Order: sequence, then structure tokens, then C-alpha cells
Amino acid sequence: MKIKPQKKYIKIFLILQVFVFINACRPASEKIYNEAYNEIEKGHFRVAANFLEKSAELELNNSTKNKYLLEAARIIRFEIQDYERAIRVYRKIILNSQEENKRISAQKAIAEIYLENLFNYNKALKELQILEPLIKNTNDKEKIKLKIVLTQYLTGNFNQALEEINTALLSAKDEILNFLKMKAQVLVAQKKYKEAIAIYLEIFSRDAKYFESENLFIATSVVYEENEEYAEALQYLVKHKAQIKDKSYYELRYKRLKERLVNKPFYKGKRK
Repeated sequence: MKIKPQKKYIKIFLILQVFVFINACRPASEKIYNEAYNEIEKGHFRVAANFLEKSAELELNNSTKNKYLLEAARIIRFEIQDYERAIRVYRKIILNSQEENKRISAQKAIAEIYLENLFNYNKALKELQILEPLIKNTNDKEKIKLKIVLTQYLTGNFNQALEEINTALLSAKDEILNFLKMKAQVLVAQKKYKEAIAIYLEIFSRDAKYFESENLFIATSVVYEENEEYAEALQYLVKHKAQIKDKSYYELRYKRLKERLVNKPFYKGKRK
């Protein structure tokens, strides 16, 4: 049966009315959220971040509110690179979110920003120490502990770093080699060269492929050199020439060690 023109227009009018009604009932937060994504498509990230924060302010549902904040923080961190502002947004999530995974994600992001973007190692250490007890996954926890050790190393807290490493090694499963590598680096910083070499040799005995991929043949040779064992450093370098990928660096180290052997009495005790 054909619809008469008048009835047809009434039907279209009613559909439009329903559409307008539904649109009017949409929360203001959702409308602003959609505006934010229109701005993202245009590459207007600052405007988008402002909209996302505004939509979070208006949103009543806690999960949705913090979803908006997480998206705002991500844009501020990676697109705008306003790290201090990103930290402020992440802290809002930690304080207000009812979902543990969102709070942990925000805490992890803050620690990463201080460590990798702001290079504020003291604050990074503090945030990582807050984060570590919250992590349940064993592998993730080991990775956080590694970052704690790294920040302790970078801030010159060598004894604390060694203590943390030795404790971690008692239970570590996935990151044993990385903990041992960090231990060797800390021992070198403390000028405990013999102990550092022993750790490097232990790593090699555990996993030669890892040793090669981390370029630890060069590192071990350098430690011999730091300990003024130039003949041993040169011998070790030559022995593992095939495993050293950076041949130009190998040649540089080789030449340097040959010179040091020739002039050893004059170089002893001097800075490189």
C-alpha cells in the first residue's frame, strides 16, 4: 500500500523529532567527548585535550570519567608532550578512579615520565617505589624492580642498588640476566673491577647469545682496561673479535689498547 504524501511527511517529521529528542538526551560530557575526537582527526591536539578534560569534569559515571582522563593524559603526554600537565591528569585518575587497573596504569605512566622524559631520577625512584607493591604479575614486578635499580644507579645510590639487586636475584625468574648486568655496571661505578668481571663472566656462562646481543664483550674488555690490565683487555678483545658486531669500534679499542701497552708506564694513573 502506498503512503499518501501527507502521511509520508508526518512520518519523516516524527522520525526527525525522535532523533532530536535522543540527541538532546545525550549527556553533555558525551557531546564534548565527540567534539574532542573531531579535533583529534584535524590534528588539533591541545583543543582535543581540553575537551577531554572538560568532558571528564561533566561525566558522572566514574569509569567513563577516568576513561576520558586517561585519553586526555595520553594525548598530553605523547602528542603535546606537556609532561607536567600529563602528570597532573594522571594524579587525578589515581585519586578518583574506582578501578585498580586505571590507578596502576596512571601510576606507571607518572614513573615513566619522570624517568624517561623529565630525567628526574629522584622523583622517578619515589614513584616506582609506590608502584612496585601494587604490581601482582611476577614478570611486571621484576621489570619495575629493574627500573628501581636503574634509578638508584643513576642517582649514585650504589649500595642501595646492589642491595636491591641481590634481594631480587633470590626470587627472579625472567630478568636474572638483566639484574646481573646491572650488578656489573654498579660494581664498575664503585671501581670494583674484579668483581664486575666475575659477574660478566657469569652472564656469559649462563647465556652467550644474550651476552653478545648486549655487546658485553666490549664492556668486559673495558673493565679490564679500567683495572689497568691492558694485556688482558687486548687478549679478551681479540679472542672475541668475531662476536663483536661493531668492527669500527673494535678497531678503535684495539688501537687504543695497543698504544696503552706500549706506553703503559706513562699512562698508569692518568685519566683517559
